[in-house]
Amino acid sequence: MKNTPIERHLIDETINEFQIVDFSKATIREVKAIASKAETASGVEFIKMEMGVPGLPPSAVGVKAEIEALQNGIASLYPDINGLPELKKEASNFIKAFINVDLSPEGCVPVTGSMQGTFASFLTCSQCDEKKDTILFIDPGFPVQKQQLVVMGQKFETFDVYDYRGDKLKEKLESYLKKGNISAIIYSNPNNPSWICLKEEELQIIGELATQYDVIVLEDLAYFAMDFRQDLRLTLTGFSLKWRAVLRAKIKRQLPEKKKISRRFFRVCSATS
Repeated sequence: MKNTPIERHLIDETINEFQIVDFSKATIREVKAIASKAETASGVEFIKMEMGVPGLPPSAVGVKAEIEALQNGIASLYPDINGLPELKKEASNFIKAFINVDLSPEGCVPVTGSMQGTFASFLTCSQCDEKKDTILFIDPGFPVQKQQLVVMGQKFETFDVYDYRGDKLKEKLESYLKKGNISAIIYSNPNNPSWICLKEEELQIIGELATQYDVIVLEDLAYFAMDFRQDLRLTLTGFSLKWRAVLRAKIKRQLPEKKKISRRFFRVCSATS
């Protein structure tokens, strides 16, 4: 038997303990749990790449502000149900500075993470029209979002965009939308985990079809502008009149250098990631 850094039988036994028949279909959390258990049993350290932990130092401004808020007794209060005015205003400023879109602070809705943001968005989209009971995923995407819909008892459909780039996307997307049961389309751009970015013509296809079929677009921007090889900060705005953007705001991160940005960007009805 070929020598490996960790005994093969140890890994096999651990996988069996988790009752996983096909390890290639294991979830991120199952892989993490198996790796942690095997690491403890073997003493061999795993280099874990299943979770995207940036490891970037937080902004000193954010750290100072959090300390001051705690010292002023913020932990004794529930957050304002209408949101913190200062945060909503700064979110609006961020969108203007980096996307060059004017958005009222009232339309900026911070949440406690992308999980809560997409959950709330799915609930809203699924109840806008009783005839539209299905969410369409343009994959690859975040698997947990599909699990959220399973928990809600909501339907979803999916297709892999790999074979439908460019003009091919229109026919494929319309084959779903013309059924009349799609309430929302969701995709990530830049994409997680493939890191592809949708092109201008592809965003235009999505926007025009969403408007034609009265479908909400959920644009997951968790990796907003993180590919610096070229200016890829292009999103759906300008192409669709009916959409919702998902923006995960990392308030304490250092912001990139301010640059001039195209107006063809999303406007955030409510920041839900």
